[in-house]
Amino acid sequence: MSEFYQYIKAKRSNKLNTWMPQLKRKLMGYRNYFGLPDNSRSLDRLYSYVLHSLYKWLNRRSGRRSYNWSNFKKMLMYYAIERPRVSKRFIHVDWY
Repeated sequence: MSEFYQYIKAKRSNKLNTWMPQLKRKLMGYRNYFGLPDNSRSLDRLYSYVLHSLYKWLNRRSGRRSYNWSNFKKMLMYYAIERPRVSKRFIHVDWY
C-alpha cells in the first residue's frame, strides 16, 4: 500500500493522461495476482486506500482544490478505474 502511496505522491505533478493508465495497470495487475475468492476484503481495502490517497494528492497540486468528490468520481469513470472484483477460479479436474 505504501508503494501505491509513494507512486501517487511522485506522479501527482505530471499530466493525468500520462500516468493514470499506468495506475490502472498497476491496480489490475494487483487484482489479477491477489484476486482470490477469500481475498476480497484486502482488495477492497487497497482500492479505497488508493482512492483516498489519489484524492488527497491531486487536491494538493495547487493552492485550491482540484476536485470535489463527485468530480473525482467522474474522473475515475473517464479513466475507467473501477473497483476490483474477485473472479471465481474454476479448477478442471479430469478423472478418467
